[in-house]
Amino acid sequence: MLIDISALDIVDSFIGRMLANIAATSRILDAATVLVGMQPAVAITLVELGMSLQGIRTALDVERGMTLLNELAADSTGGGRKPSSRP
Repeated sequence: MLIDISALDIVDSFIGRMLANIAATSRILDAATVLVGMQPAVAITLVELGMSLQGIRTALDVERGMTLLNELAADSTGGGRKPSSRP
């Protein structure tokens, strides 16, 4: 699952909890979650709120997020290489 939050300028604990809940639901369905487009202010706020967003991977933009999801899918089926360490 790809979640693009590039339009978010600010985030609060509710948004953080919703992202965590979406990721938890995705894991139940055996799907990976990649969060893309996080602004620096949003990342800082999430850290200040103490939210770790367990199980959510991040990428800079949608293109890199899709590449990461494809790599994760190939790796989980045993037919691909390991995910890159690019942000």
